[in-house]
Amino acid sequence: MDGRRLGGLAVSLLGAASLTAYPPNRLPFQWRPDERALLTDFSHVTAIAASPFTVFAATTHGLTVYDRRARRWRLPVTALDGYPTIPVRIALADATDNAVWLGTGDGWARYDADIRQWQSGTVPGGVLDFALDARDQASGIFVRTADGWGFLPRGGVVPVPGRSLPAPDQRIRPVDPRTALDLAPMADAMRALILTDPRLRTHQYTAAARTPDQSDLFFGTNGMGVVRVDAVTGEWEPLPFGLVAPGAGAVALGAGGVWVAAHARVGERRGLTWVTDDLSQVQAIEGTGSLGLQFLHGRRMLARGDALWVATERGVLRHQAGSGRLRMFDLGRGLPSPDILSLAPAPDGVWAGTARGLAVVGDNDSIVRLDAVAQPVLALLAVRDSLWVGSASGLGVLVPGAATAVIPPDVAAQPALRGPIVALVRVRDSLIAATPDQLAWRNPASTVWTALRPRGDLGRITSLAADEGGVWVGGTMGLAFWNIARSTFRTLRVPGDIPGPVRDIAVDATYLWVATDSGLVRFSRAAALDR
Repeated sequence: MDGRRLGGLAVSLLGAASLTAYPPNRLPFQWRPDERALLTDFSHVTAIAASPFTVFAATTHGLTVYDRRARRWRLPVTALDGYPTIPVRIALADATDNAVWLGTGDGWARYDADIRQWQSGTVPGGVLDFALDARDQASGIFVRTADGWGFLPRGGVVPVPGRSLPAPDQRIRPVDPRTALDLAPMADAMRALILTDPRLRTHQYTAAARTPDQSDLFFGTNGMGVVRVDAVTGEWEPLPFGLVAPGAGAVALGAGGVWVAAHARVGERRGLTWVTDDLSQVQAIEGTGSLGLQFLHGRRMLARGDALWVATERGVLRHQAGSGRLRMFDLGRGLPSPDILSLAPAPDGVWAGTARGLAVVGDNDSIVRLDAVAQPVLALLAVRDSLWVGSASGLGVLVPGAATAVIPPDVAAQPALRGPIVALVRVRDSLIAATPDQLAWRNPASTVWTALRPRGDLGRITSLAADEGGVWVGGTMGLAFWNIARSTFRTLRVPGDIPGPVRDIAVDATYLWVATDSGLVRFSRAAALDR
C-alpha cells in the first residue's frame, strides 16, 4: 500500500466516459400520486374546509387531506400535483364528490380527492367568497369577486352573473375563526393553551371549518397545522402533518418509515421528523425549551439500533428513539470542529468527518480525535475493518491501527480521485466515489478504478445511494439511477420530476426517498427505475 498521506494525494487519469441519458426534448413524464409524493412543511394553513368525510387544509406549500373516518392523513397534494402557485384565500368543501373549492388571488380551483383531479379558472382580482346551495350542491357554486356574486356551473370556467343566491338559511359558506369560536365558548376561553406548542411558541387561528353532522370544529393555524375542537366539550386535538421545515437535508431508513433532518433557513422551525412509510403519520422532534434544537442543516444521518446520529453544522446529534433523549457533541466536547460533514458506523459508535478532520464519537459519549487528519472530511464509508475517507483533496483508506488515511496504489493511479470526494458508497463488492462532477468505480476483481463524467443533467453531484445493480446519484439539477454494467442513466430532473436540488437519498425495496431543498420526495422505486 502506498504510504503517502491523504493530504498529499497525487493520482493519474485512466480516462473518462460520458454516461448515456434520455434526450432533453422528451415529453414530461406523468406521475401518479402513489408513484410520487412530496412531504414538506404544511403547518401554515391559509384556508380550511370540512365535509362529513374529509378535512381539506390549504397551506402555503400544498393541500393536505385528512380522512375523518380513518382518522389519518392521505397523500398531500403539492405544486408537483397541480396545487395552485397563487396563495389560497378561501376554501369550501363539496360533499357531492368529496371535493374542495379553493379561491386564490387570481381565480378558482377545484380538487376532487376521489379521482385526484383538478379543475381551475381565472377570475380578475381573484375569489373573495364562496357559497353553495344546500338543496342543490351538484349544479355548481356561487363565487364572489370584486364585481359581485356570480354562478359557476359544474364544468364551467367563468362565473356568470344573474343567478340569485339561495336564502341565507340555505347557504353553505366558509366560516371565519371568530364565528367558529362563538360556537365553542370553552375552546375560546382556552385559546392560549390550545395555541401554545411544546416549545412554548404561541400561534393564531387563521381559518376555520365546521360540518352539521358532528360537533367538530377544525381550525387552521399559522404554525401548528390543523387543530380539531369539540364544540360541546371543548376537547381539542392537534392533527400534525408534514416536516418541521420546508427543506429536507438528510434522510435515513428506519423500521416502518424514515427519519428526516431539516434543511432550514434562519427563522424557520428546525429539527427532525419521523415519517411513516405511507406518509399518514409524522412525529416532530424539535428539542425542549424555548431554544430547542439549534442546528439549521442536517447533512447526513445514520440509524443504528435505537440511536439516530445526525451530522449538523453545530455538531453530531444523537437521538435515542426509545427514551427520546437528545445529546449534541460539539467542539466543546472534544470534536475537531462542530461543522460535521459526514458519518459512518464505527464498532462502538460513529465516525464523524468534520471540517477540520476525523473523530470517533462513542456510544459511551467518549470522543477520540485522529489529529493526523486535519482537512475537511466530506465522505466516509466503512468496509469491514477499514474506513474509506473522502477528503477535500482526494480519497484514502484508514486501516485498523493506523493513525491516518493512506492512498492505495489503485487510487493513486486514477487522477479523477485527486479532487474533493463528496460521496462514497458500496454496491456489492464495488466501491463508488463521487466528485462534484465525476463518478468513479473500482472493479473488485482488478481493483482498477474507472472514471466517468456524466452529462450536465445532474448539475453538481451531492449524494449517492446503493441499489441492486447500480447506484442512485443525486445532484443540484436532478437524480439518476446509474446502471454500472451498462453505463447508462435513468434521469429524473429538476423541476419537472423533482422540486429542488437533491441533498440526500435513501432506498428500500419499495420506495426511493429523496431529501431536497423543497422537502422529502417519496418515489415508488419500481416507477422510478422504469422512468
